[in-house]
Amino acid sequence: MPPKRKTAAGAAAAAAAAAGGGGRAAGGADGLVYRHCFLQAIMGRQYLKESDAKELYRQITGAAHDGNYLHFMADINQQLNFAQFELRRVKYPGDGEWYLGFVNREGDEPSKRATKYRGAKDGKPDTRITAYFRALLDQMVASSAADQGLGYLTSQQALYIQISPDAATQAEEEEAAAVRQQADEVRKLSMKERETVLAQLATDGWLAHMPSRAGCYTLGPRSFLELAQALEGMVH
Repeated sequence: MPPKRKTAAGAAAAAAAAAGGGGRAAGGADGLVYRHCFLQAIMGRQYLKESDAKELYRQITGAAHDGNYLHFMADINQQLNFAQFELRRVKYPGDGEWYLGFVNREGDEPSKRATKYRGAKDGKPDTRITAYFRALLDQMVASSAADQGLGYLTSQQALYIQISPDAATQAEEEEAAAVRQQADEVRKLSMKERETVLAQLATDGWLAHMPSRAGCYTLGPRSFLELAQALEGMVH
């Protein structure tokens, strides 16, 4: 896992450099600088509301309006394509607003997303958090409760979430083994650790608090941006 993260980081840096060169919008040397600065800013934030991205675009380019914003974005994505990265837009059902994020298309699955959350002792990716995050996603997507088109869990359901290995007894043995391993990893997280992880996932945009339901968690805008294909597969 660590070597893959290093490769991804290197590819992201190469993509950022490439995004400055070539392309059609804001031509010449100025266009190169504008695209590079814009992409670096988005990479630093990972995701943001598109209204803020448009303001950033105007600040960087000096444009009086954002009429060429989508054209500008298309040029950046054309340069990012070779590295399997993109600036992705999504309308988040939680608030009805558009968001923009820097996305690695090769890592579009929940099991690869919690690698940021590393163990305090050895600094390695914490597989317990990866498993917990996946369990939360699975149960939110499968939840019969929905508000604004979003499945959700109460804070108590999220904290006491459990995975039953019995759920996979009819599946292929490989899948059943993966479910058992996930259940074992989730059980290793203490209640205090789960509280901390939930708060961090919400802060980082993977989860969100339901504005209309106090104490409930749902999928955040970053999950819709970065896990689009995985979420679609989970629903269908």
